[in-house]
Amino acid sequence: MSAEVALVYRVLPDSAEVDLARLKQDIKGKLEPKYKVDRIEEEPIGFGITALKIYIRHPESDEYSSDEVEELLRSIQGVGNIELEYFSRLSF
Repeated sequence: MSAEVALVYRVLPDSAEVDLARLKQDIKGKLEPKYKVDRIEEEPIGFGITALKIYIRHPESDEYSSDEVEELLRSIQGVGNIELEYFSRLSF
């Protein structure tokens, strides 16, 4: 039986001027191939700010961690605030 971990992060850009298409590319480029980015959705917040909801999966193993994901996300130019909204173990 193999297990994976599912994570959903809400990422706020550091300003309303951030190019969201570019930010999505940068996120995928930084996380993949180690972490699987299933999808990225835009979530309008207000005042011209749009958050990104990032759906990520990875194998359940000591080699992977949500702390590492957060470090990678924080290292991307244009990322402001990061919030872990969902965390679950998936087994199949």
